[in-house]
Amino acid sequence: MKNVIITGANGFIGSSLIKKLIKKDVNIIAIDLSFDTSNIPENSRIIKIESNIGDSDDLISKIPPKDYDAFYHFAWQGVNGASKADPIVQNNNIAIMLRCAAIANQLECKKFLCSGTIAERAVESLHKLNKVGSGMIYGSAKFAAHIMLESYCKSVGLNYVWMQFSNIYGPDNKTGNIMSYTVGQLKKGEEAAFGPAQQPYDLIYDEDLIEAVLRLGDVKNTKNCYFIGSGTPRILGEYLFETGKIAGHEELIKLGVRPDDGIIYRKDMFEISPLVGDIGEYISGTFEEHIRYTIDNY
Repeated sequence: MKNVIITGANGFIGSSLIKKLIKKDVNIIAIDLSFDTSNIPENSRIIKIESNIGDSDDLISKIPPKDYDAFYHFAWQGVNGASKADPIVQNNNIAIMLRCAAIANQLECKKFLCSGTIAERAVESLHKLNKVGSGMIYGSAKFAAHIMLESYCKSVGLNYVWMQFSNIYGPDNKTGNIMSYTVGQLKKGEEAAFGPAQQPYDLIYDEDLIEAVLRLGDVKNTKNCYFIGSGTPRILGEYLFETGKIAGHEELIKLGVRPDDGIIYRKDMFEISPLVGDIGEYISGTFEEHIRYTIDNY
């Protein structure tokens, strides 16, 4: 890749990818709401554009005309907090994503890559549930975004990749997801409370995920959707107790304290062989190695 566009560029995933791309001498158009507090290094290869992606023509006018190899779309409001359960916020995210896909198509980008999540698979349990948590609104929006993107890209002939992220962990991940919550509680010496945690689950180290995301932009994709995970899913409780043991506070991991959310995951949801077939092996170490490093450097 020589030229790429990234939305959500100042966020955790976007800024981490940019730091890798800079080392490969890639030119980057970095788009985000604000860079007042920037997570991105100053570099002549980076052009920063502040935008809420509300006006396609205005944004296109700010992007220098080039032959763009990839358009990475990470911008998504309401990943955490109260807005995660706000259907208006989540629906707006879908509109922004489709606007970006249209911009990519207008700029004749070779590939449009969008971040999904394993949480979107929760909708497969929705019909069995009478009550759901905030995560279901978020997961449903990602699921809908996936379908809408596929429909749009196939209608205009835009090459796209839907990247379905596993649950991410690492020393710099403070997103409030299950692992940042767990490590944060253990570092404070406080209990980490969960439901039964007897489901198959998967976790991926942040550096491994970024490596896979980078390669997906650079290789020929044989599929339009890939799950990006560790390749070694476990029962969730095993991950949690291992984390507690390595932190020296296994007794603070409390399973069964919270009610079961009723969402069912299956091991086949965490299959990475299609991804490995296209980008090669990308996992750099074991969960034990990476969670130890995460705890030590959190």
